[in-house]
Amino acid sequence: MSLPEEEIYIKNTPGSKAYFERISKVIPGGVNTAIQFFRPYPLYMARGFGGKLWDLDGREYVDHCLAYGAMTAGHANPIIIEAISEQIKKGTLLGFQAEGALELAQEIIRRYPFVDMLRFSNTGLEATFYAVRLARAATGRKLVVKMEGCYHGASDVLMISDKPRRRVQLGSIHNPASTPDSLGTPEEVVKQTLVAHFNDVGSLERVLKKHENEVAAIITEPVLTNSGIIPPEKGYFNEVRRLCDEYGVLLILDEVKTGCNLSPGGGSQLYGIEPDLVTFAKAIGGGAPLAAFGGKREYMEMITPLGGVVHYGTYNGNPLSIAAGLASLKKVMTDAAYAKINRLGDELYKGVVDAIADTGIKAAVGRCTMMGSIFFGLDEPPKNYREASKCDAAKWGRYWIHMLNRGVIPAGSAWFEEWMVSAMHEPEDIEKTIQATYDTFKEIKD
Repeated sequence: MSLPEEEIYIKNTPGSKAYFERISKVIPGGVNTAIQFFRPYPLYMARGFGGKLWDLDGREYVDHCLAYGAMTAGHANPIIIEAISEQIKKGTLLGFQAEGALELAQEIIRRYPFVDMLRFSNTGLEATFYAVRLARAATGRKLVVKMEGCYHGASDVLMISDKPRRRVQLGSIHNPASTPDSLGTPEEVVKQTLVAHFNDVGSLERVLKKHENEVAAIITEPVLTNSGIIPPEKGYFNEVRRLCDEYGVLLILDEVKTGCNLSPGGGSQLYGIEPDLVTFAKAIGGGAPLAAFGGKREYMEMITPLGGVVHYGTYNGNPLSIAAGLASLKKVMTDAAYAKINRLGDELYKGVVDAIADTGIKAAVGRCTMMGSIFFGLDEPPKNYREASKCDAAKWGRYWIHMLNRGVIPAGSAWFEEWMVSAMHEPEDIEKTIQATYDTFKEIKD
């Protein structure tokens, strides 16, 4: 943070400062997920409605973080609140499968025609973990290939090369390293995860050739969303699918962040991707904790009790989350809602691009429908994580706190996060964000 803006932040948020001093004594870092932490202390929210949040001091913010993609339906959406309230009267957790799971599964399958069957879980981490387990069982192989800079949840096998920075962590351009992102990751687990570059078919093919008959699955997002927004190049996924078929590898598409967000059928619909397995979370729950993994029947029928691949969870498919998800996908996230979101997304993107041109700040913009990100210091949008990581992260930090002090949460607090637009944002929210962007760019240009 730049010092003057940090002082303004401290002056504006005494309630958050006092709360941080108390909560950090019993909760490490004062947050329950590290991504919510930033210095000098995190911002604590009291409530949300529509496209806005209010902090403990009553300050209002236009929210473009949207809980990292989980709140596309909007905060406290009345339709979802009503659905949850009605379910609470019937019970919050029954210990048996409640009604609603069938209808929600059918709605997801309608949006994703290549999915024959699915299972519900609670978090994106669980969904990707089980998808990898299933792929290993189906192929009898143990290695997994992921893309450098991709985040697929914090399980040991996938929390690899998420954000490598130093050269020793990156490895060479032709041989990217498998680098654990957390202490406590066993070396033998690290060796089971191989790394390739997104948008680089040659990189992926080199890995598959080197480890022929050893790779169970390739897991990737349809659009990189944790290296900023990096869409796939034309024809990229056709080649990925070809390589999977050629080498007998399952393709796992991680739609945890993009699913039912980028379009009704997520990134797979936008880019015509047909994976073997797919994972969901965030938006499918309408703000309640809900995830799922699904795919072809031949693989899904390997799950207990039909097969030997274990999938358990007391809260899996719990009635509150199912009710919220059903209301969100059936009643909120309609064709009209997607049209509105994309229209506002177009306006926001144009406003940011115009602000860059008018102020002369050096930055590039990555964008896919309602998601976008700014890469300070780059002339062109990056094609992969390695290019994206050359952006000016320090300037991003200055941008973020300036925007926050102007009543806009432009994205998550790290350079690799993106803006999003919800079904409850209004044109005046976008106008405020664009004006704050202009003002901020003028301040941080040099």
